[in-house]
Amino acid sequence: MKQDGRHQPEYYGYEQPCPDAEDIAPCVCTYESVSNAMDLECSAVESEEQLKQIFKADFQFKNFNQFHLKGHNNFKVLEAGVFNGISFEIIRIDYSDLEVIELHALDSCYETATMIYLNGNKISSFPFDELSLFSKLSWFTLSSNNRLSVIPADAFHGLTALEHLAISDNNADIVGTFQDLPNLREIHLGYNVITTIPAHFIKTGSSNISHIYLQYNNIVSVEPGAFDIVDDLYIFIHDNSLATLDEATWRPYLEAGGGLWAEVNPFVCGCDIAWLFGEDHLLEQLEFGAKCTDGEYLHNVDPSIFDNC
Repeated sequence: MKQDGRHQPEYYGYEQPCPDAEDIAPCVCTYESVSNAMDLECSAVESEEQLKQIFKADFQFKNFNQFHLKGHNNFKVLEAGVFNGISFEIIRIDYSDLEVIELHALDSCYETATMIYLNGNKISSFPFDELSLFSKLSWFTLSSNNRLSVIPADAFHGLTALEHLAISDNNADIVGTFQDLPNLREIHLGYNVITTIPAHFIKTGSSNISHIYLQYNNIVSVEPGAFDIVDDLYIFIHDNSLATLDEATWRPYLEAGGGLWAEVNPFVCGCDIAWLFGEDHLLEQLEFGAKCTDGEYLHNVDPSIFDNC
């Protein structure tokens, strides 16, 4: 059914499309008639088994806007098939003790999920092999003290709707590359254990990418061709272990108008950074705060020290 040219959910026109409250307790279903959005709040469930039983209830309508579970201490595993065919556009499980998301746990949402929000859990196992099946996914965040040891960047390839990706604060090694993400706007990879940024690491093909966050890793080198080159891209690589800013890596990026936050790195400030002090004034595109190992700010270095370089 359509109204005013817009697609309406199957329950449009029903006064109350939610399942019977007793059948899904302690989950609570709410319906907002203005936005035609049906949400399911399940933060009060007592166990994985109880959640599984709730989804065996009689759901007349199977397409929901949001599933939410928050602050649960006894919920450890999101089991395969738990939603029993019920689909959601937004999946929010946050600040709980969730450790494992099994393969096929989210399979009913492959064609509907636009946002998966999993911050602040204890996740050590996630089915990254399934990500390419989420055809509408625009927002994916698995940050804030989760416990993944390795995150495969290749798993995100082909998510053409993805705009926001956050997998920071996992203390994880991120392997592979982020490519074929044509609508990506932001990528958050800070607070992990990345040491080397390889060529093509973030070559998404997106002309919309505006922010790359790599702060608080242990990055010692960045290879040329590591990043997308677009206007007004800002890269945050502060609080790492870079001893220099290699010209082959950073000149193309800065010449394209990019901005760089690079403070709290042990820059040696020898001839290898003389290129920053040339007539094109690329140093101005570094945010003030980066220092040499002797404590002097890069912006205060006397360019004459490079005369013999």
